[in-house]
Amino acid sequence: MLQPRQQQWNDILQITEQLHQLSADDNWQAMSELEAERFDKLKDFFSAPVAEIEVDGVAKGIRKMMESDQELIQHSSNKQQEMSDGIKTLSKGRQATKAYSHFQK
Repeated sequence: MLQPRQQQWNDILQITEQLHQLSADDNWQAMSELEAERFDKLKDFFSAPVAEIEVDGVAKGIRKMMESDQELIQHSSNKQQEMSDGIKTLSKGRQATKAYSHFQK
């Protein structure tokens, strides 16, 4: 059985994986809620010093979180750009429709 502190760390890493899946599903609301939960768990975890025996595992986990977070940032940036491009296309379509309607009168 895992020690409570190890379980706490594993839960944080599990949330990181869940965030990655939610990003792939474009579930931004759930991501936001889960990120807040992960943040609280990280605050709790680091409220006590990291024991020497935990250092390597925690360092690996932090690197993994940083890589995952960077991927999440890139994915959300790409989605934001896609949405922006879509809005611009809609706006141009509306302008064309309006001009065409005005021309028909």
